[in-house]
Amino acid sequence: MVTRRNFLRNSTLLAASLGTSSLFASNMKNENAPSAYDPGKKVNLAVIGVGMGCRDMQGALRDNPWVHCVGMCDVNKERLESQIAAFKKEFPDQTKEVKAYSDFREVLANKDIDGVIIGTPDHWHTYIFAEALKSGKAIYVEKPVANSIAECNAMMDFQKKYKGVVTTGLWQTSQRYFRAANEILKSGVLGDVYKVQIWLCQTTDPRPSVADSEPPSTLDYNMWLGPAPERPFNNYRFRGWRGFWDYGGGQQTDWGVHWIDSAFDGLKALGLCDREYPDAVYSTAYKDPTSFNETPSCQTTIFQYKKFHIEWAQQVAYLYNRNQGVAWIGNKATLVCNREGYELIPEKDREGNLLTDKSQLVGKFEDGGVEAHATNWCECIVNKSIETNSPIEKGAFATILAHMANISYLTGTKVVYDPQSRRFVDNPAANKYLSKTYREPWVFPKV
Repeated sequence: MVTRRNFLRNSTLLAASLGTSSLFASNMKNENAPSAYDPGKKVNLAVIGVGMGCRDMQGALRDNPWVHCVGMCDVNKERLESQIAAFKKEFPDQTKEVKAYSDFREVLANKDIDGVIIGTPDHWHTYIFAEALKSGKAIYVEKPVANSIAECNAMMDFQKKYKGVVTTGLWQTSQRYFRAANEILKSGVLGDVYKVQIWLCQTTDPRPSVADSEPPSTLDYNMWLGPAPERPFNNYRFRGWRGFWDYGGGQQTDWGVHWIDSAFDGLKALGLCDREYPDAVYSTAYKDPTSFNETPSCQTTIFQYKKFHIEWAQQVAYLYNRNQGVAWIGNKATLVCNREGYELIPEKDREGNLLTDKSQLVGKFEDGGVEAHATNWCECIVNKSIETNSPIEKGAFATILAHMANISYLTGTKVVYDPQSRRFVDNPAANKYLSKTYREPWVFPKV
């Protein structure tokens, strides 16, 4: 007999309505926001780093006339001017007061700005985050939240002291498909879950070496480097910075944190784990010797727990006919979810009978997840009693696990992290990778 048939049938029907049920109520745009435009409740935002940060700004502005973009900051003058022009065209009524900045410190000094979106390369996140909290700004910090484990811990320490309105760029936690999937997980239809798969079918193609050159005249390269080590300008290193350890952690920290975070949202719904650190992490990878990139081309990581494990794969082949996603695998069914929907894949008994119902929802890519996430942050700025969907502790946890994976790969060792001591257990080689050395005059932020 199929159990919980009515639940699954009803949840699928509700999901198909995309937002009319309580299942998705918390993900509806502007649900808790001011009901109409009210100048007295206007939220003024600025974005620091006009790459990915501008997508977050779009999410905050769209369908929210009470949110205004009053500042854009970037070290690349040409890119900055282009983005300002694009936003003025797309959001003319919400960008009337927008100013251009080349130095984030001027943004933080402006008391008329309520919140900042930190969309710089990863190596800048922690320093700007700390200074923004000191200045009283609400913060939306992109993922991964930091470029080292020590920086993640510092950001949590700063938040404990200053108690700002903080969210992280792990917006899948706000998307309707993932919220619906978590409700299905709570129902128990998967049976005993023993494995979670997370994956990205996007390898780092071999990149031939590129000669160093003079930086463009429109770029403040010294400011772009900031706390990172002094190096000559290299156009590919600049544009492909995620492939170099000074600034990022490859696909493991870039895409991996999204799927780690969603995996643990599901594990919490299952009642198995509420963001507890793994017993051990093992990671192996292939790095093409001809590639200019420093980070791996393909990588496999195991996050080991007593009753289950999580497997991350950066690879070529699709899993479950999806180029990326998360799958919670149980003895009765597997639930697969990505940004385009979810699918419940039942197991069969010895007679060939399905152990549960099939359930599938397919939608548009992203489908408002960024908008819902950014709106939630803006609502929290207006109403401090509302919690953000992805506080710094949540973002730091996913980022720390991703860094653990990279450190395991770099050292060729099993790594066990002790969150109390904030060090790896009996692993001097791994402990060398806990922190980054800041280039003068920049100083590692301490509370």
